[in-house]
Amino acid sequence: MANRNKPLSAEAYRWKQAGAALSRHVDWRNWPQSKQVEYMFSFGSPHALYEALGVDSALAQLYAACVANCTGPEQGSVMGALRALAAKRTGLLHRPELALNVAALASRYARRVREVADWKPRSNNVFRQLASLVRHLFDRYGNAPDWLIESWTRPTLAEDGVSLPDLTLHLGQGHSLRSFPRLPVPISKRLEHGMREAPAGCTFREALRYAQLAARNALDWWGVVMESRLGRAALVDDAFWLSVVDFFVAAPMVDPCHFGPVCDWIHQKRSVGIGPEPAQPGFTLRGRGMASVLAQAEQWHRGQARGHRQSGGAGPADSSWPGLPVNDFRAGPVRIEQLTTSAQLQDEGNAQRNCVATYLQSCRLGRCGIFSLTVDGTRGLTIEVTANRTVVQVRGKYNRWMTPQEHAWLIQWLSQARLVLSKHVGIDWQE
Repeated sequence: MANRNKPLSAEAYRWKQAGAALSRHVDWRNWPQSKQVEYMFSFGSPHALYEALGVDSALAQLYAACVANCTGPEQGSVMGALRALAAKRTGLLHRPELALNVAALASRYARRVREVADWKPRSNNVFRQLASLVRHLFDRYGNAPDWLIESWTRPTLAEDGVSLPDLTLHLGQGHSLRSFPRLPVPISKRLEHGMREAPAGCTFREALRYAQLAARNALDWWGVVMESRLGRAALVDDAFWLSVVDFFVAAPMVDPCHFGPVCDWIHQKRSVGIGPEPAQPGFTLRGRGMASVLAQAEQWHRGQARGHRQSGGAGPADSSWPGLPVNDFRAGPVRIEQLTTSAQLQDEGNAQRNCVATYLQSCRLGRCGIFSLTVDGTRGLTIEVTANRTVVQVRGKYNRWMTPQEHAWLIQWLSQARLVLSKHVGIDWQE
């Protein structure tokens, strides 16, 4: 009886009040957004909120992204941002996939140049609403590149060590891109102009490559470059790899499909070594001819396949992995199946005359997945899918590009498996 009359602690009292509110309003999702935000901040602890709402609810995920790790002063700014958004009755607060994006906006809300109240959404699409709101809040002069504003709608808000939200605020205040303090490579005035002119939908790396190629009058090579190691790997030793681009651009009548395989051969030569030769970090193409380079690259690719055949397809003890969570595809005689053992990778490389077996470690670590497209059991394409569910490489035998018919099959698979096809993947429309 004594415990029954014991006064409740402040935290226990808040828990009781929250539980009582939940019992009175079974479905808080029917409340106005402003009331939902108030309710979210009424809990005494994150644990109490997750207990009441469920960790998978939209409001709980919004709280986890925006509030859970904030200090007291930061929470005040975040609360102001969320209240302002709630007053506009947008769908942004109800989309868990945008919770981290809304959090990035709310955490920088104090640095806004305009008020949310003055913003008028012109679309019901929440991704367009977010891009419009970012420009309204942070782009004082309205000249931030479209690709940078649109980057706020993607799952990843940092690329190559660059915080895209911070870069947006930097440019939005009228500062130059080249003066941003955390760029992975130096940016000249000419490159900055090219990056500002890069098409909407670009990533930071794509915009940089676009500017670098524009400065060389070589924009026709943009797709080929982005499909190669220069588009997939981090920005390291940029000056050298741009010299490889210059080498190809200057060569007459060279098929662009050779660029990616040559880059793989150069990477092997510089960082690993070929055969008994040690790695040659200082290797360059200076003084070499295109025919010689293509021959050596082809010889290395063939040697890779021959070495795998001689080893009998034997891999290391840990020769299999779970693979990416991507569904295979079947449509009549067409199959697209993920390769999840070292033997399968080696067989694919032997049949397709490519170096896909060198992706063994990346596949094991979950950085990418390799898929094989077959028709009536005959291999047609080797496909690379990154961990963020983007198809970045599609090549046939001897590194040819896919045909329009193969492209049609691939599109069916993308739709079913919910994948994205990189705009830089090559298609041979003349087939």
